[in-house]
Amino acid sequence: MPFFKVEKKAVNDLWYPRTVTVGRTVEMEDVCKRIAEMSTASEPDTKAVLSALGKVLGDLMNTGRTVHLEGLGYFYYSCLSTGQGKEAKEDVDETCIVGTRVQFLPERRVRKDGTVTRNLVDDNVFWVNVETMGANPDKVSSPDDEQEEEETPGGGEGTLG
Repeated sequence: MPFFKVEKKAVNDLWYPRTVTVGRTVEMEDVCKRIAEMSTASEPDTKAVLSALGKVLGDLMNTGRTVHLEGLGYFYYSCLSTGQGKEAKEDVDETCIVGTRVQFLPERRVRKDGTVTRNLVDDNVFWVNVETMGANPDKVSSPDDEQEEEETPGGGEGTLG
């Protein structure tokens, strides 16, 4: 079950749910162990493949392509601009790009009732407010917070568990 905390947005003074992570970060070793249990691949073989995957994805996206991994989804680059628009189309060039992000779009699937959902989203998602678990919502971390950290995301101070 995923978790959320309630936060007040300063921009409009309204309350909203915000996703938070709990416990330690699930590491490569844990993922490899689970995949090995579900397949004929050994843990070392699984780790070798997953270790190579990041490099391969980067190489392919660097050629300007979107990469589709069946059952998982789509990976592609997006660019970050300076935030300063130009009045003339001719003034926009590569110097306006200040960064590159990897975007991920999970695979879609059609349910029996005809609705479309993402593969990585379980049909029975049950969200839990961390405050109902007795947790201090100020001591948990949000995936958004983690992306700003260059170090290991999640699992450190500020998470439950």
